[in-house]
Amino acid sequence: MRFMAAATLLLLVSLAAAAAATTTSDSSGTPYRERSEEEMRRIFTEWRASYRKTDTSAAEEERRYALFCHYLQRIDLHWYNAGYPSWSWDRERSEEEAQRIFVEWKAKNSKTYSSVADEEHRYAMFKDVLREVDRHNVGYAFGVHDSIVGISNLADLTYEEIKVVKELRA
Repeated sequence: MRFMAAATLLLLVSLAAAAAATTTSDSSGTPYRERSEEEMRRIFTEWRASYRKTDTSAAEEERRYALFCHYLQRIDLHWYNAGYPSWSWDRERSEEEAQRIFVEWKAKNSKTYSSVADEEHRYAMFKDVLREVDRHNVGYAFGVHDSIVGISNLADLTYEEIKVVKELRA
């Protein structure tokens, strides 16, 4: 019985120590979860594959990894302060946030649709563009791109429809 109590106590202490080791504080002292080295390496590898990044040497890769970690920690803190537990490479905006942005975008661009089905289709197209814009801008934060992008008035169109619009403008 004493052995079980001691083992349980040891487990609780080690769990508390592990939790303390994986949290950091923001400037207000509020703790947030910090990523493990393994998780950072995995995300870095995914990022490199996504943007087809290669390095000429191990030193260059480590320099890029250190910079990547620095920016990812800043982004994690930003998302934490915005109310999310942590940033995810595939983090998407909440449905409510995407709908709010779509409504504002429609008003700004005087967009109306002929039916509910058409609006749902256009909203799906818009969300795809919004996701691409968000990922591009994260790439800007990591130094992959040299500019940020926004959502144009064509964000609800398919690629084929955009080609037609551009041909008509030419």
